[in-house]
Amino acid sequence: MSKCLWIGEGEGCNQSAIEGRSYCEEHVWRVYQKGTALGRRKKDARRALTIWDLEGEINQAVAELEAEGVL
Repeated sequence: MSKCLWIGEGEGCNQSAIEGRSYCEEHVWRVYQKGTALGRRKKDARRALTIWDLEGEINQAVAELEAEGVL
């Protein structure tokens, strides 16, 4: 387990960090605001899938044109 990275007010901390965080239980909420964890953004995932679909369609069209001898 990793060590707490707290260096506030000039002192260090020797306690173990909470899993998934860089700070111990005593210092974690002095650094992070409760309830502000970053979640997966569905909008970003949908946009990425749309781009992949569009790229696939373009690649398919290019392959068809090459097969027909146009390119």
